[in-house]
Amino acid sequence: MRFARLMSAALLCASSVASAASNIEAGNTLTDTLADGSSGPLLVVVPAGEFILGDSLGRGNHNERPPRRVPIKQAFAIGVYEVSFAEWRAFSTSTGKALPNNEGWGLSDQRPVIHVDWHQAQAYCQWLSQQSGARYRLPTEAEWEYAARAGSQSYFWWGDNAAPSNDTPHAHCRGCGTSSFIRNKTALRGQFAANAFGLYDTAGNVWEWTASAFAAPFDGSEQQVASLLDQRPRVARGGAWNSGPAYLRSSLRDPRQADQRSYSLGLRVVRELP
Repeated sequence: MRFARLMSAALLCASSVASAASNIEAGNTLTDTLADGSSGPLLVVVPAGEFILGDSLGRGNHNERPPRRVPIKQAFAIGVYEVSFAEWRAFSTSTGKALPNNEGWGLSDQRPVIHVDWHQAQAYCQWLSQQSGARYRLPTEAEWEYAARAGSQSYFWWGDNAAPSNDTPHAHCRGCGTSSFIRNKTALRGQFAANAFGLYDTAGNVWEWTASAFAAPFDGSEQQVASLLDQRPRVARGGAWNSGPAYLRSSLRDPRQADQRSYSLGLRVVRELP
């Protein structure tokens, strides 16, 4: 009986991977079916390309320079949204691990998960890989900035000014013009406009773990997945609900210890494509 269940799960995963593989043109969205029949995170395919990593405007920190041209040699799929509490609950239920603290904020299932460290984020990606038969991981720092910029080279992905030109904020932060009702907490996912690649909340809401170790100046680590034996801090990107607007710029880098947890720190996943 157990063998039959394992074979059924394996066939389901194989079917999911084959189905997703047929939908890998840039801009397409996809989800993988997990072993229990539920859906994994919604992903969008980002094309291969090239971009200027770091601060090319001269308005950033020294660790964002010198800017350098970086190739993204392979297309990849990345989470349309930051990972939610609802998505993390499936992992917690399956593995018997406790849910992270949600700070008592209502509708937490629709908010990005918080209070997860880098090692927990890695474990979640490994679980998704086991459940789906595809390879999930955190984005490298270079992949993250490439996806967040979505072809832009401005201070923020939408332009050079944080303040909205109308009554619609671009992102959730302190000073971004968002509602006072959510000023001291995360926003529900997808409340603000997506960038040109179709990604929501790459600026503000929660900082996002990347797979890369922090190096300043850039030394190639930004294009690599850090080894578990690498003792350097990891890079978080994107700013958060309690950040000022300057922290939301596309080139901003924040070194975080791998065991750090915070009410403003979450993650977004990458799925490698065949």
